[in-house]
Amino acid sequence: MLDSRLIFQPRLRGTAVELLITKPFDAARVLADLRFIYADTLRSTRVFGIAVVAVGAGLGGLLLATSGMSGLVLVQLAIALFGIHIALGVSQNLRRAVSDLPATCQQEALLIVTEEGITEEYPAVRSEVLWSAIIRVVETDTGWLLFYGSRHAMSVPKDGLGEDQEAQFRAYLAARTPVTA
Repeated sequence: MLDSRLIFQPRLRGTAVELLITKPFDAARVLADLRFIYADTLRSTRVFGIAVVAVGAGLGGLLLATSGMSGLVLVQLAIALFGIHIALGVSQNLRRAVSDLPATCQQEALLIVTEEGITEEYPAVRSEVLWSAIIRVVETDTGWLLFYGSRHAMSVPKDGLGEDQEAQFRAYLAARTPVTA
């Protein structure tokens, strides 16, 4: 398990105090975050894919049993196979998205938490989200997702944090964000 480090010692940036969190790249954590963010899409796509499989296989079986038209059964089985492709496709796309991340995003990042917002710094990329842009915070078993859009979130890992540090960060988030789920 990779270790993030939350540093509560103040680092002065002008007159503001910052919290620093190192965030090692972890493809499994990124994939888990994406699966959480896209859970509703994954669920509905799987249900639709299973329905297509059931319809294709059911109609194929019905056709074969009632009329013996084996040629049309192949079409129905092709529909069932397409349903399997639909059901598994979104998950495969998420895995591909993680593996296709640019090398600059597959490095350790530094999260800088200030009174104004949170900044994620990689050696060559920097993104900053103000607290006013955070629309909800979701705490998972592995960290926090700070949503600034329906499908856009910044991930803060819990790995390596003690219970006291988790509680402190939870309180810090609660004081700066509108909704915590």
